[in-house]
Amino acid sequence: MNGLKLKVFLGVLVMLAAATIIIIGFQRKPEKTMELTVSGGFWARREKYEYYSNGSIVFNDLARNRSGSSVMPISTNDELLRRMKTLLEAYPGGLKLEPGGGADYFIYNLTVYGKSRIVTYYWTDVSGELPGELYSLASLLRELNSFAVGYSKIVFYLKTDKLVVNRGETLKILAVALNPAQEDFTYSSPTPCSPDFKIRLRAPGGERTELHPVGHDPEKPCIQVVQNRVLKAGGTIEAEYSYAFNEEGTYVLEAFFPYAEWSENRYTYVLTVLVR
Repeated sequence: MNGLKLKVFLGVLVMLAAATIIIIGFQRKPEKTMELTVSGGFWARREKYEYYSNGSIVFNDLARNRSGSSVMPISTNDELLRRMKTLLEAYPGGLKLEPGGGADYFIYNLTVYGKSRIVTYYWTDVSGELPGELYSLASLLRELNSFAVGYSKIVFYLKTDKLVVNRGETLKILAVALNPAQEDFTYSSPTPCSPDFKIRLRAPGGERTELHPVGHDPEKPCIQVVQNRVLKAGGTIEAEYSYAFNEEGTYVLEAFFPYAEWSENRYTYVLTVLVR
């Protein structure tokens, strides 16, 4: 009888321990990965953005007394963390890029919470050309922040595994448009055959080229009629591009979504690739 009671008692203890672990797990707060403050400018901008490991973004606009939050998809948060890691590896001691001139500019202070250290990156919009690793992260943060505060309906960016390649190397580039909102995003395409994205590439020598998605034939005959398209709420559109970089120097890729220049709401993203 005593043995049976002992077994029951031990069973209750195990159940209580398991329940405690589950409760603690639910109560555990996501870790803060980064914090960005933006200040200055003509109208004394004062904004703070906090980024968390679960994809949450919390913003406070102190100048306008506004605040709010949003949650990014896992894939986008993974890309954000990948760019953060790349920046930490390139500049583990942080950066301080002073303004190059002028009195009316925005100041950016980015704090990155690494596993073993906290690193700060400082720059302004008149600091000159940013290092590729910082620009890559800052440009994605700008897209996410614009959606979080309600300025944009879509998050649009280019994704690539490298920012520096060797001459003659072929690089894959992924264009991504996602709709984290609760409403569908409607847009028009010039023809049923037109891509969703338009990407223009400028080579170091000034030559300009339009890139086309892998598998897309721009010479294929197509009926000339406008097609209405929809990016569903919570949905994502992606297209893969590939290009061989045969000239040393800096290439600039300017991407647009949607493709049509006359689109009412059109988003732009710029990516630079250094070829050695």
